[in-house]
Amino acid sequence: MAQWARIKFYYSTMLGSPGSVLAADSTDTGGDYSVDYIHNMLETNQWRSAGATSPQHITYDAGAGNAGPADYLVILGHNLNSAGATVALQYSTDNFASDINDAFVPEIPAADTVYIKEFTSPGPYRYWRLRISGASSAPYMAVCVWGAATELDYATAGFDPHGEKTHATVNLSAGGFVTGVHERYTERVISLRFADADQALYDRIKLWRETSGLKNFFLGWERSGHPDEVYLVRPDASFRNPFSEGGLYRDITLRLRGRKES
Repeated sequence: MAQWARIKFYYSTMLGSPGSVLAADSTDTGGDYSVDYIHNMLETNQWRSAGATSPQHITYDAGAGNAGPADYLVILGHNLNSAGATVALQYSTDNFASDINDAFVPEIPAADTVYIKEFTSPGPYRYWRLRISGASSAPYMAVCVWGAATELDYATAGFDPHGEKTHATVNLSAGGFVTGVHERYTERVISLRFADADQALYDRIKLWRETSGLKNFFLGWERSGHPDEVYLVRPDASFRNPFSEGGLYRDITLRLRGRKES
């Protein structure tokens, strides 16, 4: 049995950074499909191409004097598999005039569910782009981010990565019997505990909280054995992690929720 991987957070992204520019080769003008929606970590809006022209790109420019590293790509709410589209994340020193490099071997996502690709970071670059080729229909996506992943540790208490809560309207008879159920959506519910966490782990978690706040982010609870189980979640409003062992360590508890992807 392969060794389990530590829990990872995918929240840090260069997209949307001050002074940066994000542009798509093609955008559907028949609705509100701005490419800027792809990095807000919300599923309510999406970028949609105007057609299936191949290839097409979503290009990021960090701005003069700026550069950012990446070791992951995550895409959610897309049609890339059903459209037969091959994706690649590329980086460049000259805005892709002649220096064009693939961060990983291009591939077609295995399904239209969440797609995540981890790779060895090539270092910080000013220019990055997502290349989409071979699509049989206009590609679209709700969330698409790339940046540097944050590795935490192993949880010190058991948790259920498949825990969920169904939000529904339940009608009861006078006698208390269920007469009808209208399910609205199912929400993931995950609680992570890191007992006696050292300062290094607390600093990583504190940076996530101060940077991401209550925004959605992606959680990989065990990438070695469950590589496809990456969830879009959000933290509870409370962030209290008391000292233990006379102040040497902390007991950290993180409660996360997120809509279950259908």
